[in-house]
Amino acid sequence: MQTNDRLSAPEAFVLRSLPRFDVRQALKLGFMGLLARGILRIDTEDRAGLIRTRHIPHVHVAPKAPANLPRIDSSLVTVVRAAEPGGLMKDIVRQSLREYGRALGGFMEHYVAPALIARGLAEQRRTRLLGLIPVTRWYRTPAGEAEKARIDSLITDARSIPSYLERDPAQAAALVAALGGAILLVDGLRPHYDAIAKAMRPQHPGDPSGTDGTDDGGPDADGSFDFGSVDFGGIDFSAFDSGAFDSFDSGFSDAGGDGGGDGGGDGGGSGC
Repeated sequence: MQTNDRLSAPEAFVLRSLPRFDVRQALKLGFMGLLARGILRIDTEDRAGLIRTRHIPHVHVAPKAPANLPRIDSSLVTVVRAAEPGGLMKDIVRQSLREYGRALGGFMEHYVAPALIARGLAEQRRTRLLGLIPVTRWYRTPAGEAEKARIDSLITDARSIPSYLERDPAQAAALVAALGGAILLVDGLRPHYDAIAKAMRPQHPGDPSGTDGTDDGGPDADGSFDFGSVDFGGIDFSAFDSGAFDSFDSGFSDAGGDGGGDGGGDGGGSGC
């Protein structure tokens, strides 16, 4: 059984949600995690409009993206590469539907669920919907229940990070490090990502690597936010501006009527 720590954002999100889950949100968190680790990049194009300037994000695979990535990450990178050179959200949504199916269920069935099962955190069980229709669903194992409780507690603690940024940045760094990729599940931190990165940079005084997310030899390839081995400032939290989040949210919301909907509306299972 693999180690249970350092879950990626989609793994942590789905684990906490089982047996129900929102596959669109899990997919979006997967892309966000790749942005934070520098595997994906966002370039913003300004287009003048009749009333205001539009800020249009283009998502690309980083030039130094590692060749060997965990299966979840590799799949997401494949989607983004297929949407290049434009990298518009509508193209990424379209490619996601092609890669994972009209309901995006393939992301869970072929990538996230196997990763959780390999870690010993989830298992498949046969049940009957309404007592009649046989389905297979994913449930947490005892180890998964313990990991969920640990993540829930860390997320509760992480909500205090903004209060530590000025008076105790070391404590803020410790809270972020403890959560790893699941830090993206703490929605209240979104406006503070830049401040978090700045507060974390002094944690490795004298280390010139990774200070801007581009000169540290390449993006993080290990599938997690391993803050113990990379410079905190190397995590490009600045990519998470409101424009990028709005584009991801609206893109997958717009796809809802076209097959990009909730993977957990009926428990997220598949018929057998």
